[in-house]
Amino acid sequence: MNTQQTSWALAREAAGLCLTALGVLGVLVALGALHWAAGLSAVMCAILALGVLIVPKPDGPRRAHVTRLTLCIVGYGGLTGCTFVLNVALGWVDVALAVTGIGLWLTTDRESEGA
Repeated sequence: MNTQQTSWALAREAAGLCLTALGVLGVLVALGALHWAAGLSAVMCAILALGVLIVPKPDGPRRAHVTRLTLCIVGYGGLTGCTFVLNVALGWVDVALAVTGIGLWLTTDRESEGA
């Protein structure tokens, strides 16, 4: 592989990242122009997605697990708040989904998982 191909690949990757960032910014600005809570909802969805997609190893550092939990709580809490602003009925759906998720988590049998 020669140097020109590597430089071209690096330039192409940099251009792709810049275009992606500008596209995301455009979507957020457009949603914010519709309603401030719509733009903020998109940001909260991204934070929640990061929390869901970051999966630390079970024996990984504690801060990795705390970071994932924090991202999920901030993302879902912010999204629920924005949903209440946009539509109260959908906000209550978010609250009900959180309660359902916590209930399912509490009913799982964690004692038999270790055995």
